[in-house]
Amino acid sequence: MVNVTDLQIDLFGSLNSLKNSVSGWFQNKNPEKNISPEFSPESLVSFRYNPRLKKSIRCQYNGLFGHPLVTLPAYMRNDDFALVRELISQWAELSQKRKTAKTKASTKELLERIWAATDQVLSDRGEKILESRGHFPPIRSKGKIHDLEQVLAAVNETYFKGELSCRITWSNRLGGMSFHTVRKDPYTKEPVHLISISQGYDSDNCPLYAVAGVVYHECLHIAIPPKIVGGRRSVHGRNFRQCEKRYIYYEEWMCWHREVLPKNIHSLRRIKKGLSQKKI
Repeated sequence: MVNVTDLQIDLFGSLNSLKNSVSGWFQNKNPEKNISPEFSPESLVSFRYNPRLKKSIRCQYNGLFGHPLVTLPAYMRNDDFALVRELISQWAELSQKRKTAKTKASTKELLERIWAATDQVLSDRGEKILESRGHFPPIRSKGKIHDLEQVLAAVNETYFKGELSCRITWSNRLGGMSFHTVRKDPYTKEPVHLISISQGYDSDNCPLYAVAGVVYHECLHIAIPPKIVGGRRSVHGRNFRQCEKRYIYYEEWMCWHREVLPKNIHSLRRIKKGLSQKKI
């Protein structure tokens, strides 16, 4: 509240005092508006940042010089998010166009790329990723114990002559399953073979031959895709099983997979449950 006794008796002085007091009050209530917007280097979209935003972006079109003014979460100010900001610039410019079916599809696709790229940056920085919004999960190949990129390179060279093209990551799930999927790259939109390995393998009680075994298994799904046999989809057919047994440590890997992996998964779930209870 403005203290009337502090205002000058002079008419213009009192108006100036009131203006300054009220202006200062509004500045305190909206701290993000005090920051001068910054322009994208590739377009006329300007950005400002709000520490209260986490998983959303806001755009208005009466911004600086009539160009889009986008409010982003404060963490996106970092240089690591430069590519993300350029994707957001494209989204902001596209969003002000006429809402046709093509435009709506393109803006939706850009949003998926924005949040997929954001999750990837956060993952690369070792920070907690946001709630998944895209179709391509962040790639995290270096675990606490094993580096999947190194394992994949060795398996690819040894069993596939280095000709297999895919990406690999530790799974974000705590289940015991490792799996192979085909996803769209968030940048190029090209199909990508993605191998996700169970976190149960990233343990100091897991020998390297076991990690290599599961990576080889998932690589075989790329080299030997499923077939329709008798109207049914065959994933692990006879040819697949025969090739799988060519892995030099096949028996040792299967033994570890059956006897140790379930215990590791159980331990991971107990740790996660304990952490959740502490937060409560």
